[in-house]
Formats: sequence, structure tokens, C-alpha cells
Amino acid sequence: MFNAFQRWIDPIKKKEWFPILLILILACCLYFYRINFRGLWIDEFISVLDGKKMAFNKGRLLYYVLLNPWINISDNEVWLRVPAIIFAVVSVYLIYRLGNDFFSKKVGLLAGFLLTISPLFINHAQEIRYYTMSVCLGLCGCLGLAHSLKQPDKKLPRLIWVVGRILSFYTTPLNAAFLIPDILILWLKFKLKISRLISYLVLYLTIIVATIPVAISVKSDSGSHRVMLPIPGVKEIFRELRIMTVFAHPPQPPYIALLIQVVALIVAIVILAAIIQKPRNQEVVWVASWGIIPAASIFVFSNIFYSIWNSRYLIISQPYFILLVAIGFFKVLDWQKIIGVVLAIIYMLAASLGLVTYYTSSKRYMGALDHYRPVAQLIEGQDREGDIIIYSAAHGTSFPLAYYYRGSVPIYLDKREEKDRSNLQTHLKNLVESLPPTYSRIWFIYYGGDMNIFKSVFAEQFTIESQEIIGNANILLLIPKLDKNDY
Repeated sequence: MFNAFQRWIDPIKKKEWFPILLILILACCLYFYRINFRGLWIDEFISVLDGKKMAFNKGRLLYYVLLNPWINISDNEVWLRVPAIIFAVVSVYLIYRLGNDFFSKKVGLLAGFLLTISPLFINHAQEIRYYTMSVCLGLCGCLGLAHSLKQPDKKLPRLIWVVGRILSFYTTPLNAAFLIPDILILWLKFKLKISRLISYLVLYLTIIVATIPVAISVKSDSGSHRVMLPIPGVKEIFRELRIMTVFAHPPQPPYIALLIQVVALIVAIVILAAIIQKPRNQEVVWVASWGIIPAASIFVFSNIFYSIWNSRYLIISQPYFILLVAIGFFKVLDWQKIIGVVLAIIYMLAASLGLVTYYTSSKRYMGALDHYRPVAQLIEGQDREGDIIIYSAAHGTSFPLAYYYRGSVPIYLDKREEKDRSNLQTHLKNLVESLPPTYSRIWFIYYGGDMNIFKSVFAEQFTIESQEIIGNANILLLIPKLDKNDY
């Protein structure tokens, strides 16, 4: 243990830490920059609710255990996003260590830098979700296993591998996909050393047994709501390469889109160069396995069962693809320096455009909008004593509006079903009929739908004093048409 600590602080003593320190400072700056530019979106509110009750939600528990005491300190949106930033910065350091320890210092530094400036990674570092924690713990497991394979007699790397894997599974069950490359790597390394292989298989089975509660939780929630995602093909694979590396948002046609397509092709070629170009050592195979096999597992599952092909799920593979890009770049640079420089310039141009787009776009890369904060601010600026708010939502809670709304008007939830969206007019008529007679002004909020349908249904019993559309939120201020005889 002492020797491991010595190895940790030796670079600091030798002042070799300065380049990676600069990268980590850059990461902190990028991850905190405009962190509250976008308000919370629905998944972040779900995280807060799950954190308050520490729910074992679809096998995900560990992040909520951490978030629970964090919420008790403050529920400020910036404060609640800090844990994701911490795990993101640690992830940058860990990918640097993986590159530095098994390839070269320059490979490690480049990998850390490329992960730092990835718009996809910045996005998830700036939200109240478990994705960067998942990446961080996955990297811990990979780094531990890699060091253990180099030093099989040492216990600490094995412990880091086992603990890292178990904790990552309790963060998100998708990390179970790393069990496939792990067992493949162990077989390739120790297939001629059966006793050594058996000792690792015992630890491997320990990981599986320790995470049985995760499998039970996933099974029990198997019938819950799922986001409908497209079934992936070759086009989606190239799309993920550009999302993981330089440009998370859909690029604007024609010129930026063309540039990003070229960069995606370059990234694919550089990754192939890292894997195929000699000299090729076993460590490259390890990194490629940790990147490709989990992503391929998601691809196959999405084509056989139901689609889970989503960038925020595929982020578990992102650091290893980034590391392959760093390895491949230096191989290209060693082969033809001028080509390497040109590729670097094109890559950085695309990454710069990706960062500008990320920091200036009101939408997140997956299209999610910040509806809740501006809606709450609108009502708070115009509400009066005696008003009521009817909040119609399919997700079954008024918490997103209540979080931002600081007024005193009571909020009533209209919990609608997904089928109500397809039969909006009938749902609205039933809602109007269920309302008790009142003189109160009603703020009606509905996400989605057609404003003309709202107006046609409400016109008979209400005067529509104002109407606003913010994103896909329809906000109507309704004045009841009532006589005192109606009471």
C-alpha cells in the first residue's frame, strides 16, 4: 500500500505533474463554464427525487446514495451538478493514467485533453445524472485490471479492479458489458497459466455474485417506461463517433455538416490505425476491447430486443475510443508528420465548433429543452393572490415546476397517461368537466399538444386572457365565465 502511494506522489515530486495539472484546470473551467445556462431537464429532476428517497431505480443506486446527503446541504442547481463535475475531472485524470502507464506520457496527455474538450462529456459533467460517475468507476476497474495483468502478484490492482467493477454496476447496470472484454482479456493473458487464470476467475465470479441485486432490480423494473429509440445501423455508428469526439449537437448543413462527416471518417481511420498499425501490443487490444465490445453489446441488444442505442448510454465506451484516437494519432504522426499535423488541425477546428455550439445552444445535444425555469419565471412575474396552477404532466409529478416557482399560488397536478396525448381534445374536455366552480384565475400548463385545440376546448367556459408557448410548453391564463348563481 505504501509503495502504491509512493508511485502516486513521485510524479509530483519530480514536477512531471504540470502538463496534466493544466489539463485538469482546463477541465474544471470548461465544466463550470455556463453551468446554469440551461435549467434542469426532466431526467435531472428524476435524479433529485430518486436521490431524496435513495431509490434503487432500475439497478442504479450508488449515485443516489451520494446525492442524498448532497441535497441536504443545498438544492441549488449548480451545487447539485458539482458531483458530476468531480467524477468528470477524475475521469480525465484516469484516462491520462491509462495512456501514460501503458503507452506513453504524450498519449496519456492527449487522451486526457481530448476527453476534456469533448462536448458530449462536458454536457454530462454539467447535469445531475450518474453518467460521469459511471465512466469514472469503469475507468477505475479498467486501470486496476490493466495494472494487475502487468503485476499479477500484487493485490491492490486486483482490489481496484473488483471494487471498481462492482461499484460501476451499482451506478448503472450497463457497465455489466465490461464483463465480456474482461473475461476475454483474462483468457488471452493467462490461457497457458491455468492456476493464475483460475485465481482471476474467482474474483470475476465475486463481481458477478456481488451484483446480483442489480440484476434483480433491473428485472423487477423491466416493464417500466422506456424511451423509444431508433434501431442502430452503420449510419448511427459513424454518428456516435462524431458525438463522442468533436460535435455532440446535430451539425448545421451544408458546410459544418460536411466538415463533421469528414472528421468522423478521420476518427474511424485513426482508430483503425491504432488497432491495426504495427507495432501493436497487447495493451492496445485491451483498450480496443473495453471500447468496442460494450458498444457492440448495446448495438446487438438494440437490434435483437429493443433499442438502447443512446449517446448517454454509450458514454461508458467513450474514454477508450478517445484513447484509441490518441494512440492512432501518434502512429499517423510517426508515419507522416505532415498528415498528422493536418489531421490535428481539422480535428481541433471541428472540436472548437462543437464547443461553441454546445455553449450557445439552448437545446441539449439530444434535443431536450429547459422548459421549467422560464415557465416558472413567467407565472411568478404575473401571478396574483387567489390564482391556481394546473400542471398537466405525463411524468406524474409537479416537482419540476415547484422547484423553480417561488410564488405562493397552489399547484394542482393533472397526471395524464401517454394515451391522453393522442386524444388530447377528449382529455381536456374531461379535465374541464372535473373542475369545481371557481372565480380563480387558472394558469394551465401542458407540454406538447396544439394551442388551437386548447383554445377551442377552453373557449366555452373560460376567457383566455393570455397564451404563451415556451419550447413545447403551452401556458394559458384562463378566466372562468361564471355567475354567482353557479355557486
